Amino acid sequence: MPETQMLNERTRAAGMTLLELQGVHTYYGHIHALKGLTMTVGEGEIVALIGGNGAGKTTTLRTVSGMMKPRVGQVVYQGQNVGGLPPHTIMGRGMSHVPEGRRIFPQLTVRENLEVGAYTITDRKLIEERVQEGFALFPRLKERENQLGGTMSGGEQQMLAIARALMVNPKLLLLDEPSMGLSPLFVEAIFDIVERLNRERGTTILLVEQNASMALGVAHRAYVLQTGEIRLSGSAAEIARDESVRKAYLGDE
Repeated sequence: MPETQMLNERTRAAGMTLLELQGVHTYYGHIHALKGLTMTVGEGEIVALIGGNGAGKTTTLRTVSGMMKPRVGQVVYQGQNVGGLPPHTIMGRGMSHVPEGRRIFPQLTVRENLEVGAYTITDRKLIEERVQEGFALFPRLKERENQLGGTMSGGEQQMLAIARALMVNPKLLLLDEPSMGLSPLFVEAIFDIVERLNRERGTTILLVEQNASMALGVAHRAYVLQTGEIRLSGSAAEIARDESVRKAYLGDE
């Protein structure tokens, strides 16, 4: 087993908590989106959030990254309550968020998009090193280095969004629906990268994914959300075997 993978396994076994949500209630105006959400993400884990539309999955990620402020409860990251801090402050502490819909800058080139992702870094040499790391991870981006982001396919844009998020070398990567709208070939490629990031770099990943089968296939643990509340939690293998989950999200009759 490679040294990085051994470290990753030891870290998970030690139960070191990187992120914890404690009784979090988040609202969209008067709409109660998250209702006392309590969950943990350990260092070195891939944790999947699955559930139907409107379950609160995206709201959870937005609350963690500071895009939304919890009205009640705490978002504890690396031992500190970051709930209510502005997103740039939270991101500066080693967290990156790849939002639903990718949201790259369509009028910027691939390289320019990556450099934007390094906005907290002032060392030009380090920025260039991170750009090259992104190209090594996604060779297709290297081929399109000077192409405008908006002219690329959906799968290529998703690769760019992930590579951009990795420019700050995050400890925690938030991925919101990375397979949405992609061909099966690109879906497999994206999930291969998710596994590699976790296995080779030890990146902790909180994954929201409509493709429950793929998500549970790469995750260590999972939470099932329904109308802003956790209905089920456990190892990914346990969740995948649950009859109600199989009927609702895995297409079993």
